[in-house]
Amino acid sequence: MQYIFLPFRVIFKVYYLIVFALCIMLAYPLVYFLLKDKSRFPKAFKFMRIQAYLLLGLAGAILRVKGKENIPKTGAYIIAPNHSSYLDIFCLYVIFRRYFVFIGKKEIEKWPLFHLYYTSGMNILVDRSANTSALGAMKRMSHEVEMGHPLVIFPEGTISKEAPNLAPFKAGAFAIAIQKQVPVLPVTFVTNWKLLSRSGFWKGPAGPGIAEVVIHEPIETLGMKKTDMDELQEKVRKAIHSSIRQR
Repeated sequence: MQYIFLPFRVIFKVYYLIVFALCIMLAYPLVYFLLKDKSRFPKAFKFMRIQAYLLLGLAGAILRVKGKENIPKTGAYIIAPNHSSYLDIFCLYVIFRRYFVFIGKKEIEKWPLFHLYYTSGMNILVDRSANTSALGAMKRMSHEVEMGHPLVIFPEGTISKEAPNLAPFKAGAFAIAIQKQVPVLPVTFVTNWKLLSRSGFWKGPAGPGIAEVVIHEPIETLGMKKTDMDELQEKVRKAIHSSIRQR
C-alpha cells in the first residue's frame, strides 16, 4: 500500500525543495543586511519567525502545541528537542517568541545560502572534531546564557535517520545546563517525521498534515554537578520519549 503514495511523496519533496530555495534566495539580501550588525540581530530573529510561519504554511503543516504554559517567561534555559524532520527548526521559531540562539553543527557552513543564518555570528556552530572550536563555542554559549538568552540544542546532534526513534544523545546541552545551572526544557516533535523525514528521498514519509508538538515541564539543574550529567541526560531523554509514537 505504501508504494501507492511514493509518487506523491517525491512530488511533494521536489515541490518543497523548490519553495524552500526560492524563499531563502528572495530573502537573502534582507537577511544579509540584518545579520551584518549585531544590533540588528533581534530584528533578524523576528524576520526569521515570519519566514518560519511562511515555510510551515507552504509545507501544509498545521502546528498544534501542547504544554505552552511550561515555557519559562524569563531568564536563560536550554531548549532540548528531538530532531525528527527538516521542519523542526521552523516549528521552534514559530513556538518560541523570545529571542533565542541556535547551536548547530559545523557542516552547516557548507550549505548554500542557508549557511548565512549560522555563520553571521547570531547563532553558534560547533566543530566537535576540533577541541579549540568546541571550547570557543562553549564560551559563546556561556556568554549568551549570561545575557539571559535561551539556547536551542538538539541533543541528538542531527536528524535521526530512524525517526521517530531517538538517536544517541551528545553531552553538549547537558554540560552547558549544569555549568550555568539553568533548566532544560525537553520538547517532543511527535509527528514531524511524517511530514518531511530524512529517511530517504524516495521512500521517506512526506506530505502536509498536523505538526504535533509537546513541551514538557522544565528540568531544573540547580545543585547538579558534572557527575550528574548522565542523570540529567536520562531525565531529558525519558521526557522526550514519553510523547513519541512509534511507526
